[in-house]
Amino acid sequence: MDFEIKIDENFKLPKAVVYTDKLTEEVLRLKSFVLENSDNILLAYLGEKIKILNPGKIYRIYTEDSKVFAESIDEKFQIKKRIYQLEEDLKLKKFVRISNSELINLNLVDSFDLSYSGTISVIMKNNSRTFVSRRYVKKIKETLGI
Repeated sequence: MDFEIKIDENFKLPKAVVYTDKLTEEVLRLKSFVLENSDNILLAYLGEKIKILNPGKIYRIYTEDSKVFAESIDEKFQIKKRIYQLEEDLKLKKFVRISNSELINLNLVDSFDLSYSGTISVIMKNNSRTFVSRRYVKKIKETLGI
């Protein structure tokens, strides 16, 4: 594989383009590596301010009163995207859907409590607690390999 870097002041964010005659395992691994290791940013609103959030510091994303919010360790931000869009954008960042209205960051989960009948309690590293809806229990168990 050849590798080339071009410096162009017109690009404010790095852009990776792969030229190939066919889709190979090597190309797929490269794509996976680039996407998993890129720092996606998330625009969030806090009152009249727009903040840039690092998805790795977001514990959960949820809907409340038809609005989407992201919860960090100490603040709650409004996001102007739909939860299904965020699910797709953040899939490689270890976010998983636990209900129709909530995504959690698996990297910031402290533990899962399976003692509840029919559902799972999720304890985050900031000590907040949320629940996996019955509909998503099977998917979470598959994701965790249990």
